[in-house]
Parts: sequence; structure tokens; C-alpha cells
Amino acid sequence: MFHTELSNRVSLEFPGSKLVYRHVYAIASLLLISLLSSFTLTQHLAISNWFDGFLGGLAHPVLGLHHMVSVVAIGLLSGVVVRGALVPAGFVLATLLGTINHLLYLDLPGAQTAIAFFTIVFAVMLAIPNQPNLMVLVLLTATAGLFHGYTYGQAILETPIGSQITYMLGLTLTQFVVAMSAREIGNTIGIGKLENIRFVGFAFWAIGIVFLSYSII
Repeated sequence: MFHTELSNRVSLEFPGSKLVYRHVYAIASLLLISLLSSFTLTQHLAISNWFDGFLGGLAHPVLGLHHMVSVVAIGLLSGVVVRGALVPAGFVLATLLGTINHLLYLDLPGAQTAIAFFTIVFAVMLAIPNQPNLMVLVLLTATAGLFHGYTYGQAILETPIGSQITYMLGLTLTQFVVAMSAREIGNTIGIGKLENIRFVGFAFWAIGIVFLSYSII
């Protein structure tokens, strides 16, 4: 069940480091856009229309470090698993479901603690040589997505329906771009070799521990 299922894709498709830089630039560009979006929102202090909702959705997953780390970790993990695109897809869909749950006032207790816990889990998975199979990974990331989505929903409670829809569109766009860019980076630098990205797992583990301690205190 916990057998490593590594991708056998050949690096002929990839222009090596150029592809890595391209996806790093994509994530960096999204970070910049999110920072600008956040600055715009601070001028309004609240989401009041569809445009504010879209900007808020773009910014939230990137500006929250615990969200960003999880999305990048999930993308990296999916890059070394066969049919790994299902992993970020399941996560993104689950975040939408979690957001809708919050809008419907369906309580999901301990969301912040759960997010920190799953961040640690994904970090450990990056740091060790053997990984769960695809379906286990999809189940774990989808469960984490529910908790991420639930916390996202707090920002759009009591806002117009148009704002809620565009907020979720922004969330989907940001998470998909970051996760798929991280997936291609992981696929390029870690084809069949998780050792190439293990150091990232140790860094994410430390971040997860910090957030877990804050969420418990």
C-alpha cells in the first residue's frame, strides 16, 4: 500500500533547468499579483463586490504561508507520482467544497490545527524515500483541502453571492497554477529521485511545526 509509484517520464521533453526557471517565474509572478491584490483590498478593508472577491481569492492562498507551503508540497509530491495530476486536482476541488461548507455554516472544528498537521505530513512525505500510492495521496490531499477551504470561507461570509463566486474562482486559479508549476518543477528535478527534493521537505516540516504550535496554544 505504501509502495513508491514513481513517474517514468523521460527528461527529453524538458529543457532542463530552463523549465524549472519558467515555473519558478510563474509562481513568483503569481506572488507579485497576489501582493498587489492584497494591497488593493486593504484600501477597501472588506470584500464588497465581485472584483474584490476575485482579488481576495487570488491573494489568500499565497499570502497565507501555511496555505502556500501545503500547495507547493502537494505539487512537488504529485510530480514524482504516476498520474499525479489527480493529486492537485483533488486538493483544489476539496478546497472549494470546504469553502462552500463554511458558507453553509457547516462547522469543521480544528481547521487551523488540521492544516498544520497535514503540512507536516506532506513535508515528511517529501523527506522520506517511500511514498503512499496514488489513491492514498489523493485521499490525504483532498482531506487537507477541505480544511484549507473551510478557512478560506471565513473571508467571504455575509458577502454578496457574486463576490463569493469570483472569490472561489480566484482561489482555484491561484492554487492550480502554483500546484501545477510545483509539479513540473518536481517532475523535472526529481524524476525517479525523491532525494533531489528532500531538503524542501525538511524546510516545510519546520514551518509546519511552527504553525502547529501556534494553532494549539
